[in-house]
Amino acid sequence: FVEHLWTKDVPLMVRAMVKANDKLFIAGPPDLIDEEDTFQRTMARDPNLASQLIQQDDALAGKAGGLMRVVSAADGSTLAEYQLDALPAWDGMAAASGRLYMSTTDGNVICYGAD
Repeated sequence: FVEHLWTKDVPLMVRAMVKANDKLFIAGPPDLIDEEDTFQRTMARDPNLASQLIQQDDALAGKAGGLMRVVSAADGSTLAEYQLDALPAWDGMAAASGRLYMSTTDGNVICYGAD
């Protein structure tokens, strides 16, 4: 079995992740629904559920952009959060020489870091 150091729920569906020194960078579309709650609402035939599922589908398609969160690798606490114009490509992040590189689904490569 794997023993976890920590676990956290995050408001995004992680498509790209990289650890650099003591920071973990995660990025992806926003996670707008709670799956367990959604199942219960489906069983109860909640009429408001359809619009929320459409919003989540739009987020997965990149229509809402994305999120990047920087967390502490030691305890999972949030250090920073950034709004992204486009979703990261699957496994599309790398860290090197104090910089973070992210390829996005709109065909760009973004570099974050010091000059």
